[in-house]
Amino acid sequence: MAKTLVISLQGIGNALLALPAAEALRRAGDDVTLLALSPRLRPVLAHAPMLREIILAGDARYRGWRGRLRLLTELRRRRFDRAVFSFPSGRNSYRLARLAGIPQRVGHDYPELGRVARHLTIGVAPLRQGHDLEQNLQLVGLLAPKPDVATLWPPLVIPPELIEKGRQYLDAQKLDPCARYVGLHTGSDGLWVEKRWPEHHFARVAEAVYAKYGLPAIVFDGPAEPGSGRRVARAASSPVHALDGWGDLGDAWGLLAACDLFVSNDSGLMNLAAASGLPTVAVFGPSEAHRTRPFGPRGRAVITDRPCAPCYGLGRFAGCPHEYDPCLAEIAPERVLAAIDELIGR
Repeated sequence: MAKTLVISLQGIGNALLALPAAEALRRAGDDVTLLALSPRLRPVLAHAPMLREIILAGDARYRGWRGRLRLLTELRRRRFDRAVFSFPSGRNSYRLARLAGIPQRVGHDYPELGRVARHLTIGVAPLRQGHDLEQNLQLVGLLAPKPDVATLWPPLVIPPELIEKGRQYLDAQKLDPCARYVGLHTGSDGLWVEKRWPEHHFARVAEAVYAKYGLPAIVFDGPAEPGSGRRVARAASSPVHALDGWGDLGDAWGLLAACDLFVSNDSGLMNLAAASGLPTVAVFGPSEAHRTRPFGPRGRAVITDRPCAPCYGLGRFAGCPHEYDPCLAEIAPERVLAAIDELIGR
């Protein structure tokens, strides 16, 4: 049994898209540990059955140069046989695995890495126009028989205790805990305001979904988008409840069980909804939809028509030279509603 470290030192969504590869390695007999970044992932990854252990590099104990040295020491102590780098891993990930003494290091070699790719013992060019999940499974195929992706997705099941906590929250807010809802995520990475669809468009979607499908809306607005849900509620003529920063990522995950549909920007929460099997529609502007769209038959991506998009790939994002969110503002609610009808039309 190989001791394998899957490394995903990027965002929340990237770590979730690494889980099918971790499951494929587990099925092949590996003992799999995931090294991810955000401590916010802990209540979700604690329920990921394919992982023997999770290590979160963003924990307070790993901050600063002393913390990084502690992380490196702990990785060396575990004596991993190999490291598999989720796409798109960067320079620091490749260097870390080599310094940790992991003998086999399997990842993608692409031009943006420069000479750092020499830290790989097995390197492969990324798939053209491949989803990040498919890029990760490409690496698994170098080590073991690659299983059918349909058996690997969705990789997560919302645990009953979190579902019950969500019901208790709804009841405390005087909302029907037995009703079905549409979830809306108006935020994204705090540094990525360009990925946010305008709130008044979300309000129009909430009204139309309520009128056609009878689903009141819950806005999953967290600390990175304060007040966003309340603004959507004021703009909509249909029932809209804002979480307004309530709970952690595990609490939000439990509340997703009350939803029949999720409409979102390109975000980690969008990938969590899709990874839990929830019908998910995501709006894309500057980022590459082919890489991180909601994966599988229960996902849809609505993509801007602007010729300058996507403007962010694997390099550093230089920022949008236009006024705030022009590419997303031009995506009409009717396009999102058409995708919803295609996905859940009754």
